[in-house]
Amino acid sequence: MRELHATASAHMWRDMQAAHQWICTCDACCEIRALMGMDKMLTVWPLVRALQDVEAHLKEVPDGPEREALRRQQDKLYEMLATEMAR
Repeated sequence: MRELHATASAHMWRDMQAAHQWICTCDACCEIRALMGMDKMLTVWPLVRALQDVEAHLKEVPDGPEREALRRQQDKLYEMLATEMAR
């Protein structure tokens, strides 16, 4: 079970960095998704939505202090998401 969880967490992190959504369909990811349950999804979904909002805003903001602040916020949200997924 730990190997399944570790594999799915690594794949989730990779997918979130590359495609901004967890799209992996390997056996480990499918099993973990099935086991996560509604509680996990209710906890994770607001973080995913916040990431989507920040990323949409990043596309509109020119380089400068506001963009750097958004990047720091994005990094923090990714860390929070990874922490939640590791539980």
